[in-house]
Amino acid sequence: MIAGLTLQTLSVAGVAAFAWISLRHQGIGGHITAATIRLAWHSDVHTRAGVAVLAAGGVVYAAGSILMARPYVSRPATLFIAVPAAAAAGMLALGALALIVGLVLTALANNADVPLDIGSLRRAKRPPRQ
Repeated sequence: MIAGLTLQTLSVAGVAAFAWISLRHQGIGGHITAATIRLAWHSDVHTRAGVAVLAAGGVVYAAGSILMARPYVSRPATLFIAVPAAAAAGMLALGALALIVGLVLTALANNADVPLDIGSLRRAKRPPRQ
């Protein structure tokens, strides 16, 4: 189980290190801005090296998930199909959650009005009929 977690950590760290190096090379004067991140993301997706690093990171992450699930899953089809699919879906969900948190924090840092009271968004209850 430790080996699987280690593989997952190494895959995420490798992709993050590649992205950080790309960001540092494209930053003007060493400053990283939203435009720099957008430029680095588009350039990483459109180059062979960027796609290879992203794909390899995904494959290594799925392999780590297989290693973690191996003691608990008895069917090979589940182990080699369902577990990597669930790992990829979980990785995408966590990425989307991180994006949402980043957007909310950016909005709060820029003094934007963010409605945080979820209860006020519900429809008002109708009065009982008489």
